[in-house]
Amino acid sequence: MRHLNIMELSFYPYHLNIFSELKNMGKGRYRNLRTVFILFIIIITGGCKNTGKITEPGVILTFDDRNMLNWEKQIPLFAKYNAHVTFFVDRFDELTPEQLQALKRLKEAGHTIGCHGLRHRKAAEFCEKFSVEDYIVAEIEPAIKVMEEKGFPPMCFAYPNSNHSALTDSVLLNYFRYLRSGGIRIDDSSSNKEKAFVPVNDIRGKGRLDGVSFHPKSKNDDLVLQVKDAIKRLKENNELLVLYAHDIRNLGEEGPKNYITVEALDEILSYAHKYQIKFYSYEELP
Repeated sequence: MRHLNIMELSFYPYHLNIFSELKNMGKGRYRNLRTVFILFIIIITGGCKNTGKITEPGVILTFDDRNMLNWEKQIPLFAKYNAHVTFFVDRFDELTPEQLQALKRLKEAGHTIGCHGLRHRKAAEFCEKFSVEDYIVAEIEPAIKVMEEKGFPPMCFAYPNSNHSALTDSVLLNYFRYLRSGGIRIDDSSSNKEKAFVPVNDIRGKGRLDGVSFHPKSKNDDLVLQVKDAIKRLKENNELLVLYAHDIRNLGEEGPKNYITVEALDEILSYAHKYQIKFYSYEELP
């Protein structure tokens, strides 16, 4: 059995954060011995947080919004390459029974369901206009609550439109183990693209990971070629790379503007598998 140390508790998701729970005990929120016992068990066991360590390079592939009916169709494709991915969902309170069932099947297949906010609001812009406290009350706490009620307690969060700030990062890391932003281009000739690559040994110290937009339409798309080059680098340098997409569908099919084709997805999964590069979900990270 592995015990959490005092530093690791600072990374614990807020809605299971021991310090937060103990603070609230004096306010009448938790007053019985049973609750104290449960909190004690969480502390000594490490709760549901993954405290393991990954040692191999990999890709952290993510998908945003509410395209779960199409995501679900690709469960066999992900399984073919033993790939685990993460789906960040917004407006959880508006999901239909069919959509919730699709998410349940994705979760049962080994994938992670993360939080994308209650109403997909831009975090930094909202905080500038109102306050970070207002943002938490309007966007984060109700999103976490409904996700927990539906059986999907989130440990990671993706910023809508990658809109974030140092302030939002610092506050949201009290609620989630990992945050995901974006806006990185791996074909960038500047040093900015280095933010996309994280050494495996450094991942435990990261709170926010910055991803690369990945919406190729064919297996010969420039984005596919760029990610193939990146995969070779991951293998050589023992690094991790975050990619984010939205819908998954074939060319000509109706749907949201941002999507990756099944053909392109299959190509990159196959290529990574060839180079023995794993696809990690956020719940598999330390």
